[in-house]
Amino acid sequence: MFADSLKKVFFVVFLLFFNNLLSFSQHKNFNISRSFPSWIVKINTDGEKVKAKDVVDGYYASLMEAQHHVELQERFSHVFREITSEAGVQNGSQLSITYDPSYQKLTVHKVTVWRNNQPIDKLSGTKFKVLQNEKDLSKFIYSGTFDAYLLLDDIRKGDRIEYAYTLKGNNPIWGDKYSEELYFEGAYRHGHSYTNILVDKDRKLKFKAFNSAAAPKVSDKDGLKLYEWESKQTNTYPNADFEPSWYNPFKRTQISEYNSWEEIVDWGLKVNDYADLKTPGVDKLAEEFKTKARNNPLTYMELAVRFVQDEIRYMGIEIGEYSQRPNSPEKVLQQRYGDCKDKSLLLVYLLKKANIPAYMAYVDTYEGKKLDGFLPSPFLFNHVVVMVDYQNQKTWIDPTISYQRGPVKKLYFPDYGKALVLKKGIKSPEKVISPATGKLIANLKFKVADTSSSTKTTLVIKSRYTDNYADNIRSLIADEGTDGVQKSFLEYIKSYYPEAESNADIKINDNEKENRVELTESYAISDVWILEEEEQKPRNYIYFYGDLIYNQLRKLNIKNRVQPLSLKYPANLEQHVSIELPYVPDFGNDSWNMDNDYFSFDFDATHKDHVITLNYYFKSLKADVPSEEVKKYIKDSKNTREKLSFAVFYDEQKPGGDLNSYTIMLAVLVIIVSGFFFMKVYQQEMEFDLKAIADVLPIRGLLIIVAFMLVSSIIYYPFQLKATGLFSNAAWDFTESQNLTSCIFTTAVYLITIIGYAIDFSWMILLFFLFINRRELLPEQAIKSTIFSTALYVLVYLAGLIIKNIQNQPVFNLKELITIFVGITFSILWILYFKRSSRVARTFVFTYPESSWKNAIHEQQNTLPQKD
Repeated sequence: MFADSLKKVFFVVFLLFFNNLLSFSQHKNFNISRSFPSWIVKINTDGEKVKAKDVVDGYYASLMEAQHHVELQERFSHVFREITSEAGVQNGSQLSITYDPSYQKLTVHKVTVWRNNQPIDKLSGTKFKVLQNEKDLSKFIYSGTFDAYLLLDDIRKGDRIEYAYTLKGNNPIWGDKYSEELYFEGAYRHGHSYTNILVDKDRKLKFKAFNSAAAPKVSDKDGLKLYEWESKQTNTYPNADFEPSWYNPFKRTQISEYNSWEEIVDWGLKVNDYADLKTPGVDKLAEEFKTKARNNPLTYMELAVRFVQDEIRYMGIEIGEYSQRPNSPEKVLQQRYGDCKDKSLLLVYLLKKANIPAYMAYVDTYEGKKLDGFLPSPFLFNHVVVMVDYQNQKTWIDPTISYQRGPVKKLYFPDYGKALVLKKGIKSPEKVISPATGKLIANLKFKVADTSSSTKTTLVIKSRYTDNYADNIRSLIADEGTDGVQKSFLEYIKSYYPEAESNADIKINDNEKENRVELTESYAISDVWILEEEEQKPRNYIYFYGDLIYNQLRKLNIKNRVQPLSLKYPANLEQHVSIELPYVPDFGNDSWNMDNDYFSFDFDATHKDHVITLNYYFKSLKADVPSEEVKKYIKDSKNTREKLSFAVFYDEQKPGGDLNSYTIMLAVLVIIVSGFFFMKVYQQEMEFDLKAIADVLPIRGLLIIVAFMLVSSIIYYPFQLKATGLFSNAAWDFTESQNLTSCIFTTAVYLITIIGYAIDFSWMILLFFLFINRRELLPEQAIKSTIFSTALYVLVYLAGLIIKNIQNQPVFNLKELITIFVGITFSILWILYFKRSSRVARTFVFTYPESSWKNAIHEQQNTLPQKD
């Protein structure tokens, strides 16, 4: 690792040394000339003031002038900068002009400070510093561009800074055809904006206006065609959080001399062509791959892709025409580094050595999804990838992504929108179809210590990463090392549980063949319980989180937002949290889901004995939200986030759970009162039928199942009552948090539910005694009880829908509807059975009191004639 770091240091030093040499050799491409170009159009340069509320950083441009002479390859810029405050003195007192001396010449014409309408000449070539500006060096890209930098002295509030310069020269890689994108607005408001282009009359230019940009004024000048755009007080569009990369609200016009995408393909093929190139190194490597692959094309493809992705490090020396032209594959192989186009061309060469059809393809990582809205132009693309067309299946490969594993045909490819494949005959960009198949499943197991115990809470996290998720975590491990990953993961856990510490090394199992990475983390957490100090009856509590899903949802202020919203995409996550508590919680099961056009989310919480289980499921469905839908998305994501934190309370004075004694007393009271009523029903005297009694049948057949169900229901009914959660303080705390109307309704529903269930329980006890005594009253009471239970169940369900609506939860749930339907169907079948079954009619024949029909039988037996 030290050797690798040393190599990087030496490489950067080499670049800086090379840069300085180039700077000295190219200073001839920077000069001073006080004369403006003779071809420019004379305009009113007074400019216009910008309102104080629209000034940013303490200065603004009262004039922005940009003139382009296409035939001379010259671009003239003229700016008036107004300093309005001390902040402007700090931020606007330096000039910086970027250019590439390998093909451009910079001429500065004017630098004047206007103070009290008097000019102060600041133009001096000796004061300009030509400095390297490798801003992308941290991204391993060296472009060879420079900044002509001037630090102005003695700048004051109220000064006007005027400067003008010309850049001459185009990158020869573009050839003779003209293509440009002219902006008429920017991030800051301009008082006066003027833009033009001068071109030969024979050029066939096409124009494409964006965001209602005005059409140009067209005229002739010196035998050339002149196009002009002019505006006052240009609009600005403040940046918003999470804007999609393709979003561009500025007025602008695209100009292109290209007639079709085929011309771009031809240009790309020409730029990437190395005719008659000798590649002994590439040939040797290809033979090695063939031997290893045993002439299996897919195995060969896998070896080639992994080599280019992992063994050719990313570094671009993009000076001059090499900003677009790749280095030869042989050179890239020898130097073992290259940028996207270098790596792509090398991969294409390697694949073609095995007769695998492969082609370079241009994409735009920013606006690729909107490519159909542009005129054909090579300027539209900023990235190069590879398309393999093998066995009638297209496989898209990004050679700049490292550590991809698994079957080569399943490699993850980012959603770049559309790609222009560099293949003869291709007439338009095509949509890249390469769906993400990866998933992250995290299983968290908490074993929570008692509040009074000296032991620590333990947390074990087992995570499974597949496909694109496996690529990402594998890359992270490679970059940070196992120790670095463990430290960063620990810091993340500490953000939720500050007293957490690792109690074992992280375990990593990387199955490269199936592209699956499994991690096991282990933590010990002391003092995990938090005391509610502000409550009258303090309780201890812990929060548990669906944090993986929380990190996928955008959280932002949506006031007056007009921008679309970019989402984290693709995302496919499961998080399961098992919480083993030191007591049996008083907790009712819960479920909730959210489905919209942009994500789907499901949550359920269950518990068994000491263990609560939280299950979270999340999947993103689209990459961005249009502006008119942002408000709904924010509302849905807010409601979803509320389900991602789960509190567990522990009242040490009530280790059995946080029970509400009032609701328990109410249920007991209803059971007692209804019990007296059902006792009267049980003791109801009825006429008996001696013949039916004489022909009575025993309890058999389906009646045995009825007996089992009746006994089971009575035994488990108290547990079912508790499972409703209506006997816990948490349920009643929720009612107090609602407004008055909602509180009254929810309270009424809860009370009716408790009373109804208590009556139903008493009724079951009545049915039990009627059943075991085979009372004639059983079928009638069984039918009435079934109707009551079903009606109560449906009523509670409908009331629950209203309560869910109050809680801003999704109302309808297919599983619940199916359960309701099955329950009603089951009830109807039992009612028909008790009503029509001859066995039921012949089994339940006895009446109350038992003595009356027994005496009648005894008398009947005494009146029978005696045998001799």
